[in-house]
Amino acid sequence: MLTPSVVVFWRHSVLGLAMGGLVSAAEPVDSATAALEQIRTANQVRREIAREAAAWTQERQRLEALIAATKADTARSERDALAAENARDAARQRVAALAGSSDLEALRARLAQAGVRWNAVLAQLAATLPPGVVPQARAEDDAFDAGVKALDAAERAAGGVAVEVVTGTRDGQPAAVKMLRIAGAAAWWVALDGSAAGTVTVKNGALELQVVPGESERLAIAAALAQAEGRSGPTVVLLPGVRP
Repeated sequence: MLTPSVVVFWRHSVLGLAMGGLVSAAEPVDSATAALEQIRTANQVRREIAREAAAWTQERQRLEALIAATKADTARSERDALAAENARDAARQRVAALAGSSDLEALRARLAQAGVRWNAVLAQLAATLPPGVVPQARAEDDAFDAGVKALDAAERAAGGVAVEVVTGTRDGQPAAVKMLRIAGAAAWWVALDGSAAGTVTVKNGALELQVVPGESERLAIAAALAQAEGRSGPTVVLLPGVRP
């Protein structure tokens, strides 16, 4: 039969063994949790490293593409500059060769002579047409260039309608009137105060203003001029014929 002291010792021993078992059983659980935490941390670090590596690789590829594009643009610019220099040198050589050729001087002389003849013909034509049909060449212009410009301006003027204020002779007296010109074919005039109207003829470069006698004819000329200036709507107007 156990004594009370033995029973107390036995109980303490059993309790100590139980506590020791609990401590031994808890230690593996804490180690597994720490290991799992370390694994999760390592995986997170690995993912961060992989993401940074991918971003760095992408940036490096972008920079390499920019470098390649810059090199290509530089090479193309150098080729274009070289081609432009070669074209410039070739043009200079051709100009130098032409300048030293007697054929070029002969061609220039022939063009100048042609310009003089053109300007003379245009001056004669201008003396028989209303103002603005054939422009007058400026004295400071080259004869050939002036003739070409005059022909171009005459071609443009011959294809339209113009309203101009001109000075002519009416009943032997100078008078300023508003003239309606259709190309170079014919022209009509209206007095600045609208009191009279008529037709325009040109003789030896001078404008002669002929008055139309009828009121209906005067109104028709005034209506046509108003249409040309945009002051009235379009309508059919019968203009009197120009007497030579």
